[in-house]
Amino acid sequence: MKTRSPFVLSLVVATSFAVSACSSDSRQSLKTDVQTAASDVANAAGDAANNAVEVLARNIATQQGEEQFKNAGQTLDGPLTCEATVNDGVSKLDISCTGTTQGGGKAELTGSTSEVPGASVVTLDGNFTGTVDGKEVFTTERLGG
Repeated sequence: MKTRSPFVLSLVVATSFAVSACSSDSRQSLKTDVQTAASDVANAAGDAANNAVEVLARNIATQQGEEQFKNAGQTLDGPLTCEATVNDGVSKLDISCTGTTQGGGKAELTGSTSEVPGASVVTLDGNFTGTVDGKEVFTTERLGG
């Protein structure tokens, strides 16, 4: 880290001198380019955070959803396949899972949570419904626990 600090400082000083020598239009163009780059970095960081939240929620829903189906007397034949989608700036996560029961029924788990996974890596609080062949077999406000 220390080896980068002199480089960064040199870059800032060089950029400052270059900007001061530029025309007003050039300075504005450089300012716009820097703002665009900063915005791109922030968006990439936001996308990475959303992806991480989606992965955690998907993993919890997969494991705990399978348990919910088992508890409802609808043991699955293999794992659930789940998707989690961040909505409203991480204030809501939509969960959608599909699978097949041992009896050959089409299992679906749907729901949403306003909880950001991380507080607990084994539960999700929200509203979730499990169906088999379109018939509701459970509803719960918590997956796991």
